[in-house]
Amino acid sequence: MNREYARRVNAALEFIDRNLGEDISLAKLASVACFSPFHFHRIFSAFVGELPAEYVRRLRLEKAARYLATDQDSTVTDIALACGFSTSALFCRLFRARFGMTPTVWRTEASIYRKNRQHDRKIGKDASFGIGVNLSAKPKYPMRRTPMKKHPVVKVKDIPPLRVAYVKHMKGYEDAEGIGEAFRTVFCWAGPRGMIHPDMKVLGVCLDDPEITPKDKCRYCACVTVTESAKAEGQVGIMTLRPGKYAVGRFEGGEEIFKEAYAYMYGDWLPQSGWQPDDAPSFESYIGEHGGTQKKKKFVFDLHIPVKAL
Repeated sequence: MNREYARRVNAALEFIDRNLGEDISLAKLASVACFSPFHFHRIFSAFVGELPAEYVRRLRLEKAARYLATDQDSTVTDIALACGFSTSALFCRLFRARFGMTPTVWRTEASIYRKNRQHDRKIGKDASFGIGVNLSAKPKYPMRRTPMKKHPVVKVKDIPPLRVAYVKHMKGYEDAEGIGEAFRTVFCWAGPRGMIHPDMKVLGVCLDDPEITPKDKCRYCACVTVTESAKAEGQVGIMTLRPGKYAVGRFEGGEEIFKEAYAYMYGDWLPQSGWQPDDAPSFESYIGEHGGTQKKKKFVFDLHIPVKAL
C-alpha cells in the first residue's frame, strides 16, 4: 500500500481511538480518510484485516471489559454508553457473544480474583492467576504471573505530554520481528529528518491488553519523541501521549521480562499501592540500546502505567 493510502488509513485509526465513545459512522471515517465510503470500506479491510464496523465494535467491547474489571463504581449501563453502545441490552448481547459471559459475571469474576490475590499475598502464597471460568479459549481478564527474581522500586511520577512519531504494528506483542520492523521504519524516517539526537526518547506504546484482545490483534506503536514541526507521513503517524501521573518501574532482562514486568505492575504493585489504572495506554521507555547477543537479547526499560487515586 502506498504512503498516501497508509497515511489516510492511519488518520482513520487515530480518529477511532480518540472517539470510541461517540458515534462512528462509515461515512465519517471515510471522510476523515478522504475516501468515498464504498472504496474506504475495502481499503480499510485490506489494511487492517477487519471490516470497519467489526474493528470499532471489537475495540469498544475490549475497552468495556477493562472498565468492568477496574471500575466498580460505574453501572453496566454507564460503561456501555461510555464505550459507544446505544443501549445496555445491545451491549450485553454483544459482550456475551464476544467473551462467553455477561458483563455482570465478568465483573464479579474480576472482583473475586482481586480478593483472592490479596488473601494469597497476606498468607505468603504465590498463586497463579486465573478466575476459574472456562471461556472456551477466549481471553481471560488477569495475566498469568511469572514470579520476578527482584522487585523494582516503583514511583508515581508526573509525566509531561510526549509528542511522538510512531509506526503501528497490529499483529500482536509476540511478533518480535514485526515490532522490530516497525522500529526500523520509524528510525529510517527520523534519521534523514535530523530527529535522531541524544535527547530523543525511544518508546513502545501498548494499546491493548493481551488477556482481553486476541493475541494476534494487539496493537503496538514503535515511537520516537519529536518536536512540534514533525508531520505525519506515510506509515509514520504523529500523536501526543497523555500527560499525568504514571507509576514507573525499571525492568531489565531478556524477552521474557516484558510479561513479567506487566504482571508485576498490574498483579502485585497496583493492588497494594492505593492507585488504580487510568484510561490511557501504558508505555515502555527504553534505556540505551538493546544489549546481549543475537540469540539472547537484553532489554532495559522504564514501564509507565497511567494511574489515578483509588
